[in-house]
Amino acid sequence: MRLVTWNCCRGPYARKMPLLDTLAPDIAVVQECAKPELQSPNCLWFGDNPKQGVAVRASPPYRLQALPVLQDAPKYAIPVSATGPTEFTLLAVWTLGKQPYRYVEAAAKAVDMYRDLIAGSPTVLIGDFNSNAIWDATHPPEFNHSALVKRLTGLGLVSAYHHSHNEPHGSETRPTYYFHWKKDRPYHIDYCFVPQAWADKIVRVEIGSYEDWKEYSDHRPLLVEISADVV
Repeated sequence: MRLVTWNCCRGPYARKMPLLDTLAPDIAVVQECAKPELQSPNCLWFGDNPKQGVAVRASPPYRLQALPVLQDAPKYAIPVSATGPTEFTLLAVWTLGKQPYRYVEAAAKAVDMYRDLIAGSPTVLIGDFNSNAIWDATHPPEFNHSALVKRLTGLGLVSAYHHSHNEPHGSETRPTYYFHWKKDRPYHIDYCFVPQAWADKIVRVEIGSYEDWKEYSDHRPLLVEISADVV
């Protein structure tokens, strides 16, 4: 099973989504994507601005179903049921500024609100968190990146990238984002958290290169491949 997250930096769904085909994702979560013309069990879209939302696409035999969004849930951590060879709950993440809970604070608050959902079934939390442990001091201690990781660890989730590459949060060597598209301003702010039970089933975790994706976005896609025998 291949999971991909990518902030496509705006643009039509029909132009941006096919760029991920070379990665052959079973499920892709794409932030800042315009609303597609058609939605189906293989293509869901969420957002308030039709030019800029969150698209979740599944390739057969996987199918998607939107789950109820809790009232006053921060934007965005959107619950989706994924069915297919592996069945799990997916929380598609795109955190924003200028919100009551800004950036990582929104993700941490959403984890609190959806705690029962996460605890009740295998869950993947994936997307653009706009977050890193290097900015812990800019957020309340109970809602910063390290606090989020602690929450998720307590719920049995692990960052696929950090597990695979054996790097601590805040010391990532492979960036997912280039501030103002500049190669000399790299940061790691996109994540895929998977159940601890899947950790030893991770086949590979890759991040697109600066050169390969510089024409399309300031973010790079994060690919997580899990072996087929995950249940």
